[in-house]
Amino acid sequence: MLEYASTAWDPHYKKDVSAVERVQRSAARFCLGNYDRTASVSAMIKELDWDSLETRRKCTRLSMMYKLSCGLLNLNTENVFIPSKEIRTRNSHKFKYRVPRTSKDIFKYSFYPRTLTEWNSLPKEIVLSETLDNFNSKLKNFIK
Repeated sequence: MLEYASTAWDPHYKKDVSAVERVQRSAARFCLGNYDRTASVSAMIKELDWDSLETRRKCTRLSMMYKLSCGLLNLNTENVFIPSKEIRTRNSHKFKYRVPRTSKDIFKYSFYPRTLTEWNSLPKEIVLSETLDNFNSKLKNFIK
């Protein structure tokens, strides 16, 4: 339930991110049956090999971006995905898009501006992946 619609709703305020992460920390205690107040929940999460929910939401957003940029979803993105005019370097990729300018946090941290910024900073080896599964595995290795 925590990840339902996480592509669209991804909190950016630290207090909201912390509130969601607390749920995962409680789940780690529950899964391992360790309710000792002095036990390290971070160690429990590492033992369970769980990524933070923030990382999982980021991967989900970037995966959605891959689907959109490759035309795997039937969605009109012409008005949003405007190719960037910045000079491309060797590490750059051809799928860089212009990030819309905004002065309001409500739009600045919404899906498109936030994800486009992260997408543009990905290495071309990840962006140019041939399949979604390949993209997701390279992305997970890159983020870790």
